[in-house]
Amino acid sequence: MADWSGLHEDFLLLLVPRLPSLDLLRFRAVCASWRAAAATFASGRGRPRPDRPWLILPTDAPDPDGSRLLICCDREVPVVTLPAQLGRANRRGFVPLGASRGVIVAADDLGDMHLLYLATGRRMPLPHVATLPLVDRVERTPAGLSVHQQRAGVCCIDGLIHKAVPVPTPDGGILVVAIYRQPHHRNQWATARPGDNSWKSVKPTSIPAVVDLALHRGQLYANTRYGMVYVFPELRGLGSASPEIIPSVTRRPTSYVERSFLVETPGGGELMQVELLRPVAAAGGEGFVVRLLDECGETWEEAEDIGDVAVLVDASGAVSASTRQCPGLRPNTVYYAVDLDGETRVWAYSLAGKHKKIEVVESLPRAEGYKPPCFWFTTVYSR
Repeated sequence: MADWSGLHEDFLLLLVPRLPSLDLLRFRAVCASWRAAAATFASGRGRPRPDRPWLILPTDAPDPDGSRLLICCDREVPVVTLPAQLGRANRRGFVPLGASRGVIVAADDLGDMHLLYLATGRRMPLPHVATLPLVDRVERTPAGLSVHQQRAGVCCIDGLIHKAVPVPTPDGGILVVAIYRQPHHRNQWATARPGDNSWKSVKPTSIPAVVDLALHRGQLYANTRYGMVYVFPELRGLGSASPEIIPSVTRRPTSYVERSFLVETPGGGELMQVELLRPVAAAGGEGFVVRLLDECGETWEEAEDIGDVAVLVDASGAVSASTRQCPGLRPNTVYYAVDLDGETRVWAYSLAGKHKKIEVVESLPRAEGYKPPCFWFTTVYSR
């Protein structure tokens, strides 16, 4: 039998850049020399080939092989089961809080927060949840970590943090923006970089009910539950800047808005606002509306054709992929993943034509011990 661990390092370094992200995960698991080649590739800011976004199903099931990820890719939508453990020694349960550009933000059951790079296995520390502004203290209980919040009582981590978004900075680093819940629908913002000791509060603004963030052409856009969008022109001044409202034709539609997200098209070409008008699971659900920001950054136009782009939406965010680079996905289509009683279901919603049709693509039983919601993860980077 061939000794795969004896392959020359130069050959491995030629092979790694040709691998899509799912195959890179398998490559890393073969042996120490292959894992070292993958680490060398990552340390040189190498990126895997474009791959279809994965639907990640967190689970509390044990991971006896230490493989961390169970991958099923022979589907229209690849599915990854991610055991809710960090590390092989002194394992900690964790809750994913957001993902962007190939990075997951997670908090563990001790309140420590992390950046996780699934494609490379790298992990970087973020400040403890107790250092978030307006958090009084945290307490570990048999039911999990309790967060005591000033003037807002006690909650769990995923009940406190609505979303955490990794944002690339002009100096090549990463800034994490955490949106966490406050009374009266005025979500608080805080920022931190890997290695910081505490979270930094963003100056309170008049922006109500922020639910999503996206970086587009060097500016940070904030989306609210009411469909209005605001922008921070200077990312470096996020901690003290007063946001400018974008003159916009976006209005709250007559139908009920269930969720609203911002997402860039692949390669950073255009910024999209994606709204779920009614729960897709309901009979007669009205599906999605997609709007594109114009070149001047002033108005949003509703689009029925987004070309070879597929948008994938979950309960807390959205990602996009090029169907030319990921031919398994359908162009001009919104995929929607939702957790139902006993299963996770994915719908495909075509934006073309007057008579929109919602089709069930996948119906997956919940993983053993399943607790956190499913979410999309992609290593198709925007540049």
